[in-house]
Amino acid sequence: MSWKLGKSKSSKTATSSLSIQDMDARSTTPTPRNPDGKPEFRSGILAIHVNRAEGLDLPAGSAMPPAVKIALDSQAAKAAASVSPSSVTQQRLAKGHSSRNSIQRTQCWWLPYLVMEFEVNQVLLTPLGGDVAKPVYMYQATFDVSRNSEISIQCYLRTEEPNRGGDGIADDMGNDLFMGGVRFTPDFDNMGAPQEQWYELSGGGKVLIAIAYQPSSGQSWTVEDFELTTVIGKGSFGKVLQVRKRDTGRIYALKTIRKQHIVERGEITHTLAERMVLARVNNPFIVPLKFSFQSEQKLYLVLAFVNGGELFHHLQREQRFNEERSRFYSAELLLALEHLHDLDVVYRDLKPENILLDYTGHIALCDFGLCKLNMKDSDMTNTFCGTPEYLAPEILSGQGYNKTIDWWTLGVLLYEMLAGLPPFYDESTDKMYQKILHNPLVFGDEISPRARSILTGLLTRDPSQRLGVNGAEEIRKHPFFEKHIDFKLLLQKKIQPPFKPSVSSPVDVSNFDTVFTAEEPTDSLVEGSQLSQTVQAQFAGFSYDGTNMPVSP
Repeated sequence: MSWKLGKSKSSKTATSSLSIQDMDARSTTPTPRNPDGKPEFRSGILAIHVNRAEGLDLPAGSAMPPAVKIALDSQAAKAAASVSPSSVTQQRLAKGHSSRNSIQRTQCWWLPYLVMEFEVNQVLLTPLGGDVAKPVYMYQATFDVSRNSEISIQCYLRTEEPNRGGDGIADDMGNDLFMGGVRFTPDFDNMGAPQEQWYELSGGGKVLIAIAYQPSSGQSWTVEDFELTTVIGKGSFGKVLQVRKRDTGRIYALKTIRKQHIVERGEITHTLAERMVLARVNNPFIVPLKFSFQSEQKLYLVLAFVNGGELFHHLQREQRFNEERSRFYSAELLLALEHLHDLDVVYRDLKPENILLDYTGHIALCDFGLCKLNMKDSDMTNTFCGTPEYLAPEILSGQGYNKTIDWWTLGVLLYEMLAGLPPFYDESTDKMYQKILHNPLVFGDEISPRARSILTGLLTRDPSQRLGVNGAEEIRKHPFFEKHIDFKLLLQKKIQPPFKPSVSSPVDVSNFDTVFTAEEPTDSLVEGSQLSQTVQAQFAGFSYDGTNMPVSP
């Protein structure tokens, strides 16, 4: 997972000061994703209780997996079939069992499990009993709320018995059958006492859910509010840890950044820009900021934990992706970049290392340290930054650039996914720059005519003629996408990913380097770090809980 903590591959960087404390409140102007103009950001605790499901069925044309058939004839399955919500309640009252886990829950692998998601935070719900058509869950999860976001519940059936880890859950869920799902946004402003309600699933059947919301404001967090579980990344500025929030039990990624380091390297502007962008985004394909806080020596960013691995890792392992998979990832990235552009943000550093896969296989864009804020459609900038293989020709030529550089990098990424290498790659950086500026675009036999067409459009050297110069809609309407992708459904995550990472659960860290995960998870002390009041003042307003929402002037 790429939680960048060191300086990105860049040359000269902007030095203008950026302060959070003097910014206005978040606008409530109606937008396509916020048609009522209601405040998009809020703070509180959301409790979701999933009772049971009924009427579940296999996808059309799918047969019951042989391993599941065998399991259903076992004594354990027959005992599980007698489990009901009332029997679970009685057992818990009698024995004081937790609603979160039990031996029985981990044993019922042959029954449909659910993946519940809120604000890119995913929870696995395995059944306590019941049968394939009517599994019993009796599970309550609590989520920290920072935005008006959808609740997503997706239903899957395993195709084989899992190789049990310490938690008894499958080690590889990549071939599981998708049985349907539901997405809905709670009415946070008018939520009364929790009442159970049936929600229809897209694949047939329904699930019984109760929801409660408790608003809050002015929360002040410290590192003591989180249990540090695993180190998942390190860099020159600090490290990233997997943590568990003590009150809700939710798993997050905690990014710690030493103030002294970013001051010494002139990275205050980029660090504050990253925090600002992360707090403003509300898109399913971008890693969202949940909270931020600070101590005298450090800055802390609490982000959604995404554990399916970097796209770079999967591409390196498989060398290239087929066109369907490449189209899926690039379409989700297109929506993420479009959202950033709507916020007048240019991303500038798209590459496989900055793209994560979540537990179910959707992408999540991370690392916003090189973003440029306040970029209107007509604005230009000339900061030389980015990753060599992905630099647009207008950056290399020093002629200035605008939002269309993100479409160039999208083209480079799509080409690399299809071909295995960026289009102008060379081991010599100087030679590669010359190729980017002058060499013709060459396609291998593995790249189809429609893919060649969109790549030619995205990789047009003249930014005024580049595909996307008139907005993302222009790219969406290209036949490469239009004939295959329903972007409305994609934005709602209603299109199933073509690949599901091999992770045992949404909290699994097996996709992280053992060099990091073997390290003791501590928030290390910083000695001899004395920053002046003037420098500390630049970090004023850094803390965020979903309510103090700044925007750039």
